[in-house]
Amino acid sequence: MPAKAAEQRLPKPVVYGRTVIGIDPDLVKSGVAVVKYGELKYMQALKFPQLLEYARQHIEDGALFVVEDVEADATTYHRHGTNGRQHARIAQNVGQVKGVKRVLVECLESMGADVVQVKPLRGPIKKAKADRVYFNRVTGWAGSSNEDKRDAALLALFGVGRK
Repeated sequence: MPAKAAEQRLPKPVVYGRTVIGIDPDLVKSGVAVVKYGELKYMQALKFPQLLEYARQHIEDGALFVVEDVEADATTYHRHGTNGRQHARIAQNVGQVKGVKRVLVECLESMGADVVQVKPLRGPIKKAKADRVYFNRVTGWAGSSNEDKRDAALLALFGVGRK
């Protein structure tokens, strides 16, 4: 399928009258993105304590937090070219990220945040997570980014309404 056809099938970003903060949870630093009125304004990676402090500031402003539900996929798939030891380490890392997500959502909710958990992105929009050039074309972003930040931005732009 031509790239243009795939792009034409992309959903439109959801536009809210409030700030939407997308979070891609991770063990060391989570990807965080801020969207206002359907426009990506900011992306960063934050350690857990910094993320909670950042969230506290935006909860007071009525932000909506969209968190990737990394627990939605219970299977840890065997990756081609890995041995049993490597697969066990991958599974352990996935479990740690799931724990971070669970504690993050619990903390956000206890702080009074409006939290929506969404399944990991699928379909044509998922390509923008790995492909910086495609991401920039789809979102209009011109700054630097990495996969975690891009995933957070895509969650904030396209994740709402996808439970």
